[in-house]
Amino acid sequence: MKIENTSRPAAAEFAEYYGPYIDCVPDGNITQWMLDQINEFSSVLDTISEDQATVIHDPFTWTIKQVVGHLIDVEKVFGYRGHRFACNDSRPILGMDQNAFVDNLEYDLPLSDLVIELKCTRRSNALFWKRLPAPAWDRQGTVDDAIISVRAIAYVLVGHVSHHLEIIKRRIA
Repeated sequence: MKIENTSRPAAAEFAEYYGPYIDCVPDGNITQWMLDQINEFSSVLDTISEDQATVIHDPFTWTIKQVVGHLIDVEKVFGYRGHRFACNDSRPILGMDQNAFVDNLEYDLPLSDLVIELKCTRRSNALFWKRLPAPAWDRQGTVDDAIISVRAIAYVLVGHVSHHLEIIKRRIA
């Protein structure tokens, strides 16, 4: 039976370093938050000019285009993790080196293209989580020797985007 998950992950469902991301997610239906956040990040990112998107603002080391690329990468990697663990494939997974992703991908394209990719990737993840049967939300796997549940991964995805949106808003203010 499919459920719309509204229960927050317990502390035992994730590594402590994910706590700040999870803590910034409001209570409610997490799959709806995933979908609603598409409009939120679109409204912020659509106001940024191409010139603004290629500037590195001290003390940061990435351009806004690279930050959007990072959001895409995390959506894909964590979406894969959630998919694996939800399907009861709990074999351990190695973590990701976010800098290797940013260092080895191309960002010299319109910001609007990156935003479209982020929207599509997030929509795909949200629709996947929306169709999970009840037992899948509690399933867990190991990433870099740390346990994480499928529910916690959904919360990390929303919290991660919120975290970076707040930084982007300060950068363009």
